[in-house]
Amino acid sequence: MPNAASDLGDLLNATALLVIDAQDSFVDTLYDKNAFLERCAFALDAAQALGLRTLFTEQVPEKLGGTNERLLRRAKNPKVFRKSSFSALSAPGIANYLREKEIYHLLGCGLETPICIYQTGLQAAGEDFDITFLTDALGCRRRVDEPQALRALADLGCQLLPSETVFYSILGDATHPRFREFSKLVSAFSSREFSVDDHLNSIPVFPKNKQEEPKPKRERRPKRKRAVKSGETSISDDAPSSAAKQKTAPKKRVSKKRARKSSAKKATAKKTAINAKKQSATKPKKRS
Repeated sequence: MPNAASDLGDLLNATALLVIDAQDSFVDTLYDKNAFLERCAFALDAAQALGLRTLFTEQVPEKLGGTNERLLRRAKNPKVFRKSSFSALSAPGIANYLREKEIYHLLGCGLETPICIYQTGLQAAGEDFDITFLTDALGCRRRVDEPQALRALADLGCQLLPSETVFYSILGDATHPRFREFSKLVSAFSSREFSVDDHLNSIPVFPKNKQEEPKPKRERRPKRKRAVKSGETSISDDAPSSAAKQKTAPKKRVSKKRARKSSAKKATAKKTAINAKKQSATKPKKRS
């Protein structure tokens, strides 16, 4: 698995966790049920911490029931595919989904190792599809069948590694932004006080993506005051609004109109007086 810093972003986008047939009807038959639930829960929590997509397959769920609800709810946006084939990669719709999302590497967990896990690996090898099985998160009814099935998967070219090894390899470096969250997860599952039932019964808290984080509100900047030049009055927040200016503007226009009328009247009156004086000067004087 690549661990160069430049490849980490592409690796996360092109990788998904595939949980195969973790249905109660199968889980209840496992020789170590609690260990399977614990490590499968760890794989799910780790995938959410790293922001990986999570896929589930269910074998004939209308007859055998659906995925264990406590495991299913540990995925943020699970994508569930129903199937009747033993290989998870033959589930209707899954091939198109992987192609559309450009997922080229799967991390496989679930059950049952000698049946559906093996046949999923067989198909992946035949189609040259990269898959890594998380060996501590696989389940089997009979303990004696598990080693032979895992050995056959290795011979096919499938990668078989513990879940912590795989997720640490994806992180690649302690400076990775999700390293601290994953480290806390490892510590929690390694604690002596850890209880798989309590953990599965708890409500999962999913990390927020950068796009989902609320943006901080911007503080309003104070209004900038324009520098006052000589001969100008200062502009302040107490200055009358434009609406107030509009109300007073008509009064100024009316006063000018009246001034014009007044001056016109004065001019007319003056002109009339001059004409009357001329007329009186041209009239002949009466004889006494």
